Formats: sequence, structure tokens, C-alpha cells
Amino acid sequence: MTSKRTGARKGASDTCQRPTTRLAYNIPAIWDCWGYEGLTKRRSSQLAIDLRSYLASCLQWIDHVSQAKGSVTGKSLSRIKKIRPAGNNKVKDQTRTRRSGDWIRTQTLYGMMIRAATAWDHDGNGSLSARSINEMGTFLKTVLLLPHLRRMGATVLYLLPISKVSNLYRKGELGCPYSAKNFFELDGAQFEPALADTYGDINDQFRVLVDSAHRLGMRVMLDIAPRTASRDSDWILDNPEWFYWIDRRFEKKYGSPHIPNVDYINAVPGRLNEIYEVPEVRKHLKKFRFAPNVTAPGKWSNFVRQAKKRPPTNLLKEIATHFGVVTPPGFSDCVNDPQPPWSDVTYLRMFMDHPTEATRYLENPHKQPPYVLFDTAKASNFSGRIPNTGLWNKLSQIIPFYQQYGVDGARIDMAHALPKPLERMILDKPRQRDPDFCFLAEELGTHLHAKAYAGGYNIIIGPSWYMQSRGHEGLVHELVKCTYSLKVPVMAAAETPDTPRAAVRRGARKFSRQAVVMNHFLPNAVPMIHCGMEVFERQPVNLGLDSSEKNRFALPKGDPFYGKLAFFDRFAIHWDNTGGKALVETIGKAATVRKQFIKRLTSKRAYFAPKLGINAKHILATGFTLGKGKGSLLMLANLDYKTARRTTVAVPGAKSVDVLLRICESADPKVVRGKLQATLEPGEVLVVRA
Repeated sequence: MTSKRTGARKGASDTCQRPTTRLAYNIPAIWDCWGYEGLTKRRSSQLAIDLRSYLASCLQWIDHVSQAKGSVTGKSLSRIKKIRPAGNNKVKDQTRTRRSGDWIRTQTLYGMMIRAATAWDHDGNGSLSARSINEMGTFLKTVLLLPHLRRMGATVLYLLPISKVSNLYRKGELGCPYSAKNFFELDGAQFEPALADTYGDINDQFRVLVDSAHRLGMRVMLDIAPRTASRDSDWILDNPEWFYWIDRRFEKKYGSPHIPNVDYINAVPGRLNEIYEVPEVRKHLKKFRFAPNVTAPGKWSNFVRQAKKRPPTNLLKEIATHFGVVTPPGFSDCVNDPQPPWSDVTYLRMFMDHPTEATRYLENPHKQPPYVLFDTAKASNFSGRIPNTGLWNKLSQIIPFYQQYGVDGARIDMAHALPKPLERMILDKPRQRDPDFCFLAEELGTHLHAKAYAGGYNIIIGPSWYMQSRGHEGLVHELVKCTYSLKVPVMAAAETPDTPRAAVRRGARKFSRQAVVMNHFLPNAVPMIHCGMEVFERQPVNLGLDSSEKNRFALPKGDPFYGKLAFFDRFAIHWDNTGGKALVETIGKAATVRKQFIKRLTSKRAYFAPKLGINAKHILATGFTLGKGKGSLLMLANLDYKTARRTTVAVPGAKSVDVLLRICESADPKVVRGKLQATLEPGEVLVVRA
């Protein structure tokens, strides 16, 4: 469906007309950056608008600046640009020959969870619970954020899961976006019902978002988590054998068994006896039951018939009442992981038999119901003989389902734990439809870079989220040394949805500002701006990596979102934080310089490690040759956030220096006898051409 668009673009102006009673919808003023001249009223850091006319004008502005010709609906940006495969899994574009999906190397990612990213107290009542309007993030409100992303130079919109989620066993107020109830439906919370008459149903509204991104030259990537599903998944009625089941009596105290006297995190092939011979594991196995369609096929058929006729409010409760079983909560596949069970999701059953290696340790394999343990959860290392082909086919169709909207790439959550043939299916099918489809691998280190490359991945997450906050320990220098020669680029990000925010790390705002700029000039790296970083957001989205419970309380106690996590609760980015506008402008300048020199910044042959004369411990330097007789591009960053640092860099043949970017009021560098001399203020980033 092509949306009807109302309203007109009247030109660019900062003047505001007199408001009327229609102006009861507030948005952050920082979003308004594309020259809207319609009816508005500024209220400090907010802008009162009429949502319908503002959105219509924004869409017209997008159409006006777009370089895309004709229809873009349902096509990836590579298909819109008619980038064709060039044989041997290579694709030819305007700059070079590359592998399919390697467009990611020249991009800048903007990562966000829609539900929180475009949430706002639109009616000003002090909460995110308005009844007449949707105050949580939606697909159409995310369209309003695209001009903001564009001015920062973001070229890829990287979205956390947008599938339909479960309302059962919610963690927090809203539940986790990874508790997928149905992978083939969009989550209704991201719908704008008040605009359905113009922009259609939720599927149409998501198309508007993807189409708008493509018209601005931005690609769209999604997060997919196919190893688990919500405990009341829509698939249960038709395929209960795709799930694990336990006696309902054990649900409350269910969790992973403790394994004493082990020195490893993951189950080790050839050493499963050390797990299965533990008495607590024996007790754990006895909690499991066969699927209800196996134990009572006739009764199950009748139950399914009634449930489809009159869907129960709580499917799992009804199953427990009639059959005495429930799907178990998931738990980490890491041995003795201290985190509690994941109450809202359950593992999907990848094989129809037990792991081959484990059968020798089962008392009676034929009578043992399917079960979850550290090995079954790591099906990549411990496979059975009978693949769950029905489930595999279904999981491999998830990404192609979203390709109907034109998405350009995806990250497969915990792909390394899936059976290898299934992982291969999931990667291959999207490229049958779009040969230039991109995949991000969830590798948090760098040692498996060659494996990721061989497997068809185009980029890995990498360890920058951990190492960049530890520059005083030398880890930023180590990061550059270990990443520039990798087979795939790493994501350059000082924070992710699972980590503490950069603004609360050592150096606070100085570190946050430095990192988001510095990441534009690291070798073999793709910068990623995590939503909110550009306005110095302090509150984390989740506590999954490098975090502790105290990180939950990064905001003042009087803040309405104190202690809340966007993964589970109603939360809105603090778009009105002081200093946000200036940082957004700085990021935009960094993006402009990066774009100007992108061919050299992404060339391994062009990179070199500058030799610093002094303060090499405190200053990070990267260098890129610009070609014969054209000099070099240098980036210098002072990782000391308290003290200004002097340094010298050998620049043979250079007679002058051109400052392209700085983020502090530092003195101009100069070239003296073939050496660049510079004094960098605390947290400074200096980019020069010499």
C-alpha cells in the first residue's frame, strides 16, 4: 500500500506561527532540524506540533531531497540502486569490487530500540501513559527522527527486534523485545492507530519507515533472535513438539543446575560426563515431560480446536490446567552463570532426538523427555541426528519475511550457538532474494574474525564497547592494533544496548564526546552511534555486558525514569539534555570529514600507525595516506581527561597542516622540521591533513 500524504512543505524557517488548540502534541525540539515552517509553538526544549501535518510535511521533505527515482517499496537500497552481483560472491559498485553485503564497511550505524527511541511525553502530563495517543516509540514517529540521523551522517538504521512480543511473564512494565511471540508479525505497540486512515495498518506504517530511510540513502538492519521464543509462542498450538516441557510443579524453582569442580564456561565436547554425572543434573532431567500432543493426542486435538475458536487470555495457564505441563524458562548456556532464568522466553527444540554425545549418559534415552541443558542449548557443538526440519524451515524464513519491506541486513542473535546447517540456511536464503544482503556477527571478541568472514558475515560487533572505556589501561591502543588487519571490520562503539552508557564511564561527557567522534577515524571499523549517546544519555537500556545492578541507577532519584531499563520498562531518551545540540553538530562534522576521505579510511593499504615522539601512552594516533604527493590524514585523541598533553608526529615532506576537525578549543598544531607539533586539551580529538 502506498500511503496518502497530506500537508505541504512551505520552506525552511525558524519562525513559529501563532498556535491554535490543535497544538497539543509535544516532540523534542532537537528532532526539528529539516526546516518545517508549519504551525508550531516552542516550549523550552520541546516543540508543540500537529502530528498529522508535521509528519506529512516531513515525508514531503524526504521526497524532495531524495535521489531515489520511482517506487522504492519492498526493495533493498542495493536493489533500488541496481547494484548487481559480479560473480564469485562479489558485487561491483561505484568505488570498488567487493563481496556481497560489504557496503557496511563505508557506513555509519545508528542503533535504536524504537519503543524507547521515539517515546515522549507528548501531552505533558508527566508520564508515558496517555490513553488517547501512543506515547511510546512507533514506526511513524521514527520517520520524524530520520532527518536528525541524516545530519549526523548516519547511513544505516539498526533496529532491535520489532516482532510481536508476549505479554506473559513480563520483565518490568512492558517486557523484553526479544520475547518473540510471533516472528512473522510486527509488534502492535509500534503502531499509530490515530493515523491509520492515512498511513494504513502496522505493516503499511513500517513500509513508510523503510521507504523513507531508503529515500534518504539509509539502509535498514534488524536484530533477529531465532534460538528462543516467548513461552506462550503462537507456534505452540500447531507444533508443541518444537518446545521443551516441564511438570508445572517445578516451574517456580526451575533454573540451571550447579556443576561443581569445573574450570570452563561452556560445555566441552568429550567431557559431558562431568555434567551428566552430577546428582543435581539427574534431578533436573526428571523435571521434563513429553509434549502434550504426545502424551494425550486426542485431548490435545480437542484443546487446540477450542483454543483456536476462543483464544484463551493465558494459553500457558490453560495448558498447565489441562495437561499439567508448561514450557520452561530459558537460562544461560554458560555453566554456573549467576544470572537468574529468563522468565519470559523458552528454548526452541532444534533436534527431535537428544544430543548424540549425551545419550550414553542418560539412564534411558528412549524414556527421557526432551530437555534443556548446557549442551542442548549449544546445538552448534552438540547436535542430534534428527534435525527439526519443520522448525528450521520456519526460522530460515524470518528474514525473508522482513525482506518484503525492503530491509537490507540483519544480526542473528546467538547465531554461533545454532546448528551449523541451520545457521547456513538462515544466511543463504536472504541472499537468494537480495545478493547484497549484509550480516552482522555477534562476536564480542576478534579471534573468530576469519571464521566469520568465511561464514559470509560482513562485520562483527567486536570488543570496542569494553576496550574504549579503558584507554588509561592501554586498551584503546590495543584495540587499533588488533582490529586493523582483521578479515572483517568491527563495530566501533563506546556503548551498546547491553552496556553502561559512555557518559557514565571514566571521563564522563568528555569520553562520550571523544569516543563518538574518534570512532569515525579508526582503521577497519564501522562507527555505531547508540541512540541517546548524542545527547549524553546516562541510563542504560539493559545490563547485559560489563554491567552491575548499580548501573541501573545512573539518573538522579527525582528523574521519572530512575532505575528503569528500556528493555523492560516505559522509558524515553532525555532528548532535552544540555549539550546535546552541540554534540550532534560535532558528530555531523566528523561524518562530513569521514565521507570526504572514506576511500582512504576503508583501505587497509592506506592505514599506518603514526609514531609519536612523546605522550604515546596517553595519545591515540591513526594515519591514512592520501596518495602520492597528497599527504596524510591524521587523527589524534588525548585519552587523558584531566590533563592537556603535548606530542609530536613525524610527517616527512609536510610543510603545513590543515585542521579539519577539533572538539576542544586547543592551540593550532604546526609543522616544524618534518614533525607535527600539537597540544591536545583533555579529551580532545584532532583531525588534520598534513
